[in-house]
Amino acid sequence: MSKISRKLFICLGFVGAAWVVPLPAQDYSKFAFNMGGGITTPLNPTGAYAGISGNFVIGAGYNMNKSNAIIGEFMYSGLPSNLGVIQPVKLPTSSINLYSLTINYRHQFDRINGSAFGLYFMGGGGWYQRYITIDKNYTVPAAVPCSANWYWYGYSCVDDYVYSETVAKKGVSAGGFNGGIGFTIRLSDSNLRFFTEARYHYAFSERVPTTIVPVTFGIRYN
Repeated sequence: MSKISRKLFICLGFVGAAWVVPLPAQDYSKFAFNMGGGITTPLNPTGAYAGISGNFVIGAGYNMNKSNAIIGEFMYSGLPSNLGVIQPVKLPTSSINLYSLTINYRHQFDRINGSAFGLYFMGGGGWYQRYITIDKNYTVPAAVPCSANWYWYGYSCVDDYVYSETVAKKGVSAGGFNGGIGFTIRLSDSNLRFFTEARYHYAFSERVPTTIVPVTFGIRYN
């Protein structure tokens, strides 16, 4: 198993362990679960270096009452590089992904005017990692001026020039926060709901902050 795969399993394990709470026998009304995926749009400054990609979210938590819940979530989102951002130097082959573990508060209106439609607001914060993998055979040419583009790829600078050491992989971790709105449709008379949401995420990543808006579609329980 690769190192990044092990990190993913560890992250998912933390999400599950952090939100396993003692529930009365067969009382699942306090349990909340959600899973989905969608499209992530990067905003500036991230949008200057990354393009639109997909995302995946899974979460579990505790319903304090009918309207309020605490949810722990794991999110993965791609951050594909925009072509040409470091021209005229030839682009390295790279893969950039974002991983996050967050704790969030959710306030919901379960049934709007007694209908099957609902509305909720959600926000919180936690840990974000921008994980960068660069072609091991790529070395920056000599005398390349330093710029924020190179920081995005994980390279460092010395005396205003890009340090030419080959970069194979690097994780940039930082704290961050998120907030947004979602809509739900109750499926039949069950506790299952289809949801769609949009949330703004901001991570205080070194040099270049990470700013994205994932639009996610999925299934919720409670």
